[in-house]
Amino acid sequence: MQIGGVMRVRLVTAAPDETAGAAIRKMLDAGVGSVVVCDGPALAGIFTERDVLRLAGEGADFEAIPLREVMTASLATISVDDGIHEAARLMKERRLRHLPVTEDGNLVGIVSIRDVLAYLAERLWSEQDESAHDTARALLERR
Repeated sequence: MQIGGVMRVRLVTAAPDETAGAAIRKMLDAGVGSVVVCDGPALAGIFTERDVLRLAGEGADFEAIPLREVMTASLATISVDDGIHEAARLMKERRLRHLPVTEDGNLVGIVSIRDVLAYLAERLWSEQDESAHDTARALLERR
């Protein structure tokens, strides 16, 4: 299965000059764990629940700090044509929960660890697929 079949196309986005507080409200309103940061049409970074926790631990003023200062800018992305096992491998290796999906360099969606695990669980249940079992188990391993 290609990532294009499981990715979410309803993206929650923010500009780099928006505050972390504004991004957090967007995540809460949409019920998602990340905001994709776009500078015009270009993908600039991602701001996630982990970033929120890190900032909270540092005592940051969420309403004063712009996303460009706290987002993850060195992004891993995956192509819409890549397989779900490739996404799972990348998520495990880089310890990611959210992975932007691109096509011809353009952002077209996002896939979460939940999306990947749901697909693998369904495949394991319906097909008794050993590779789905192994991939799901690897994603759930703690380091």
